[in-house]
Amino acid sequence: MRTPFIFAALAASLFPLSASAQQSALQQLGAGAMPEVTAVAVPMALPGGTLTVYAYPPYRPLSWKTPKAALTTLFPNMVAESLPGGHQVDFLDENGDQDSMSSNNRSSVGHVITHVSCTLTDGKTYDAWTGFSGDEDPAVDKDNLLHKKLGLGVLFKEYTDGHVISGDENRLELIYYKGRKGIAPRYWQQNIDGAACGRVRDMVEFFRGFGDAEGRPEATPLYYTFNIDPYQSYLARLSGQNARVGADCATYGLGLLKAAGKYDASLDPALALKIEVSERLIGGIADVSGQMRTVSVWEILGALGSHWTYPGYANRTVSTFDPYLVWKFIGETGACLSGTPGCSPAAAGWLATKGGAVTAGPIQQLSDTQDVKSSTAAQLRQLTTNMKIEGIVAE
Repeated sequence: MRTPFIFAALAASLFPLSASAQQSALQQLGAGAMPEVTAVAVPMALPGGTLTVYAYPPYRPLSWKTPKAALTTLFPNMVAESLPGGHQVDFLDENGDQDSMSSNNRSSVGHVITHVSCTLTDGKTYDAWTGFSGDEDPAVDKDNLLHKKLGLGVLFKEYTDGHVISGDENRLELIYYKGRKGIAPRYWQQNIDGAACGRVRDMVEFFRGFGDAEGRPEATPLYYTFNIDPYQSYLARLSGQNARVGADCATYGLGLLKAAGKYDASLDPALALKIEVSERLIGGIADVSGQMRTVSVWEILGALGSHWTYPGYANRTVSTFDPYLVWKFIGETGACLSGTPGCSPAAAGWLATKGGAVTAGPIQQLSDTQDVKSSTAAQLRQLTTNMKIEGIVAE
């Protein structure tokens, strides 16, 4: 076989050896013996990786100026979210079962999704797409508002249908998000070490352990609510307390940042929606006479909905992270980094404390290719959908 001699001659012309060295090399090749090669060990991956929080806003902005404004801006989003359109997107859920969603993914209140991809301290890898949700049963909402007349008491309900959505559905929700005027999701990618990777994994698996809401034992509820901090309830369970466990999508996503040790509590005013609500607006609780108070949705859409608080009534506090505010803050931080309009004092202050450890991230492009039925003929065509997402990266 002549190939080794050709390589040897070429190497000798490019990297001249001494005459004895050239002769020795050619003798080894001619005798069929290959030069001894020293194996180079492939370094193991360093523990750590990334935790990425994705956020997208409601289809139309919500106004929280008054209860009436909140409802009148929410209802059009709920209608838009339910409108048909697009095509069916098929996927396999976390159990390997066939499922589907609409490519016309509009949101009434916004959403937060997380993706953790990292290496643990023992060298094992962990990768999970997760988001938190409730079943959003229209019949339940109708019963609470129209029949039970809970009014703004729905903001304080703890629904037992909370569950973690795992797997590719989360990525597809980002790809097929339909925002008005081309508005796209944004991301906050946080670099984490191996120990933080383990803490995030443990919290994700804890919430996954509750399973699906359907068929879950009543003794182990996982609440969908604005009124429980998921990270604190998780820690309480770890310490042996019989704490109620629950979340909504944004508190769950930022709760994972807390588990990683990467959340700054000074951001609460920028990311949290906090509203004082008068008990006058809350149905399902006793009034001063001991009678169960009812508040119809029509009262809130009328004069009663002009204020959040009323003199002579106690207030209750709604405090939760808001997907829109998370999305907005990421954009404001990006504006500060790029020097473009939109940099907020909160984002600028946070960056000042980070000392250059936050940068504008690369544009992420998430893609999905589906076989779609043609609207003009009973045949399939292949359609690729891309979503470009801007964001920030933090150490």
